[in-house]
Amino acid sequence: MLRTSLRSARALGSRPSAASARTWRVVGASQRFYADAPKPPVLPASETRTAASSPVPPPPTTTSARIPSDSVPLTPPPPPPAPPAAAAAAAAAGNAAPRRKGGFFRKLRNYVLTLSLLGALAFGGGVWYSRINDNFHDFFTEYIPFGEQAVLYLEELDFRKRFPNIAERVGHKARDTGANVRVPAQSGASWRVADVETSRQSAAVPKKSGAEAAPAAAAAAAPATTAAPKKGGDAPSAPTVPAKAENPARAKDAVVESPVTNAAEAAVVANTQDAKTTTEAAAAAPAFRAPEVDEPSRWPPASPIDPLAVPDAAEPVVQDVVRLLNDIITVVNADKANGKYAATIGKAKEQVSKVGRKIQAIRAAAETDAAAQVAARTASFDAAAQDLVARVEAAMATQEAQWRAEFDEQMAAVRSSYDARLQLATARERELSEAKLQNKLAEQAVQLTQQFAGELRDRVETERSGRLGRLAELSASVAELERLTAGWTEVVDASQRAQQLHVAMDAVRARLADDEDATASHGAAQPVLRPFVKELVAVKEIATADPVVDAAIASIPPAAYQRGIATTSELIDRFRRVAGEVRKASLLPEDAGVASHASSYVLSKVLFRKQGAAANDANDAHDANNAANANVETILTRTQAFLEEGNLDGAAREMNGLKGWAKTLSRDWLGEVRKVLEVQQALDVITAEARLRSLQLEKSR
Repeated sequence: MLRTSLRSARALGSRPSAASARTWRVVGASQRFYADAPKPPVLPASETRTAASSPVPPPPTTTSARIPSDSVPLTPPPPPPAPPAAAAAAAAAGNAAPRRKGGFFRKLRNYVLTLSLLGALAFGGGVWYSRINDNFHDFFTEYIPFGEQAVLYLEELDFRKRFPNIAERVGHKARDTGANVRVPAQSGASWRVADVETSRQSAAVPKKSGAEAAPAAAAAAAPATTAAPKKGGDAPSAPTVPAKAENPARAKDAVVESPVTNAAEAAVVANTQDAKTTTEAAAAAPAFRAPEVDEPSRWPPASPIDPLAVPDAAEPVVQDVVRLLNDIITVVNADKANGKYAATIGKAKEQVSKVGRKIQAIRAAAETDAAAQVAARTASFDAAAQDLVARVEAAMATQEAQWRAEFDEQMAAVRSSYDARLQLATARERELSEAKLQNKLAEQAVQLTQQFAGELRDRVETERSGRLGRLAELSASVAELERLTAGWTEVVDASQRAQQLHVAMDAVRARLADDEDATASHGAAQPVLRPFVKELVAVKEIATADPVVDAAIASIPPAAYQRGIATTSELIDRFRRVAGEVRKASLLPEDAGVASHASSYVLSKVLFRKQGAAANDANDAHDANNAANANVETILTRTQAFLEEGNLDGAAREMNGLKGWAKTLSRDWLGEVRKVLEVQQALDVITAEARLRSLQLEKSR
């Protein structure tokens, strides 16, 4: 048995570690304590110089500790002379323990701390001096990392401290990144007089030539003549002029055909011709040339007025107004008075456009009212038609119900007549068959009575002759049956107890299997431990007066069946966490200090873990010499190989070979594994006993 007393180690940081959670709570790499509380020092007993038979010495006489008032001095006694300072220092130096010589890690730590402090002081001094010396400022901000950010941060703090109002008013603006600023070539002041923006071109930009002005004018007039679709979608749209006319001579052929009236087509063609005439006149005009340096300033000529184009101008009145206004615009452009009448003609254009929009709105409202009236008439016609259909359907349903009632009445009369005839014929046939059956039964009764009387006479004669012999045989048969019944009753009882024992053992194993399923469903972070006290009580009650079963149950620790045991998956998961902590402490000596703990923690991160040699090392795991010479990493690798194979016994033996801090850290895990092994061994013993009973029953049969 693996019954050994294990003292659970205290968790790090003076907090108990939960069995269901992780094994150790890592407080810090520098905080480690002993697993057991230190024992208080015990003083040696004084020497006894008396025996049991020696007389008891008389008690010593005690004197009163009170001092009479007459003997009390009026002034306190002077203090003793103090020893010299040199003698006190020498005594303190003599009593002090010898200073421990620092190791490599202590020197490395002191070197790193000193280097960090010197670097911080040098960086701070560089930031301070860079604000005083400009040359050093340039060197520091260019070659020292993070130097420019630190200097800018201090300068910004100084600026905000000196000018708090300006800093608040400026707000959080984008910081100057040092990028090059580019100034456009046309920016800044000029010697030329600013031009009044009365046309589409500025004085600083030269006009286009005649060949370039014609396509531009056509492109400007094209969006104005484009027809806008209506909301209702019923009225046809006006013809559309292409957005870009490559050649003014092809403007008439670029009109898209659409189902509009002849008047609308004529208006669009006229507008296009007017635009062509205006474009040609603008192209024939001489191009404006900007004044030279030695020439006086002059105003550029005003651009010609664009002809009017009203979208969806399908009404004859609107077409006439548009044609009249375009004629006026043509005359004004021909007289070169566009700068004088541009505002008036613009207002006229706006008014004509408003009139066109109002006409379109009135037309849309009329169409909406007409559509509403048509919808109302359609709804009334639909309601009347539905009413007529409902009345026709009601009349048809009434006629159908009347015909169905008449049909049901006729069918009921026919069914009643046929039922009466069928009942009469059935009654006659039943009476005839019953009469025939009664006659046959009477004949059979007479025959059976005669046969029974003959057999009874024969039996009585036979029984008279062999009654005594048969009574003896009957007594012997009854005795044999009683003996067999008693034997089979014992066999059945034993078989039933064996089966019940098997069932109870299956219940215990099922309980442990339920723990594994519950742990798998909740995850490894929430292990579920269930006690199996009821199942063990059932096993003990079934196997009454069986010393083997009682001894096996007694070998199980009470904590195992009262609180439950850990599953294999929980042990593997917990071993992984314990292995990590063991690796951290694998390089620690028994009297390790803070530096040793830190170095062990750092070196454990760079240690190579064994993977391929686990299977070869697991074959000779029980060898004493190999176990003594194996290091911590080899033992952990073997243990992991045993756990993956399901060999908990081998894993426990491997972990038991650890020493020092590694064994202290793995003590709780070993206790859990031993509980599981004890429970498994006890269950195997009880199962073997149940099988032995079954074999004995088979042999007795």
